[in-house]
Amino acid sequence: MTSQLSLLYTTFPHEEEAIKVTRELLEKHLIACANILGPIKSLYSWEGKLEESQEVAVLFKTTSEKVQELIVSIQEFHSYETPAILEIPVGKSAPAFCNWVFQEVR
Repeated sequence: MTSQLSLLYTTFPHEEEAIKVTRELLEKHLIACANILGPIKSLYSWEGKLEESQEVAVLFKTTSEKVQELIVSIQEFHSYETPAILEIPVGKSAPAFCNWVFQEVR
């Protein structure tokens, strides 16, 4: 089934912050659920220096129409100055799952 769902991917410095932000987003009905993955090793260039850190990755499940509001909310709650927040549009999904997400995200 073609869906109008999106995944948003971001990382957090630790699991506690990932859980706190996820709960805020659930309470605001911007996401139906999240998968908190981790720990992961991140390597990146920041302000001219090569950095390496341990982070926690999160996949948020939402509707396409909530993506912009969700990005703004993640930025509001996130401790990083410039968090990576990436939308991954979902081309297809199981109909029952898609319906559940739409019921949860109002």
